[in-house]
Amino acid sequence: MNIVTLIGRLAKDPEARDTAKTKITQLLLVTERPRIRDGKVQKNPETGYTETDAEFHTVTVFSGMGVPVREHKAKGDKLAVTGRIHYTRWQDAEGNDRYGCEIIADNVEFI
Repeated sequence: MNIVTLIGRLAKDPEARDTAKTKITQLLLVTERPRIRDGKVQKNPETGYTETDAEFHTVTVFSGMGVPVREHKAKGDKLAVTGRIHYTRWQDAEGNDRYGCEIIADNVEFI
């Protein structure tokens, strides 16, 4: 199954664009995961807190589901996104193959 659930913060304000057929909202969601080295979770020796690494995810929200996100959420706000991974391939101006990955949202919840 191709199911993804992410909980994180908006790394920037949502970007909106409308086509003749649908509304599209683009999000950049940042999540954190524990930093692991040699199979062990790393802790900051001074604070004792777990060290984390940030990961950035491009999320695309189609139709009216993205409108409340556009209108009520901004950089730093927390969201939960459920959707699927979508891979794309294209050729740039020089003819090189390029690849991309995004999350197509099925559900977005405000936290």
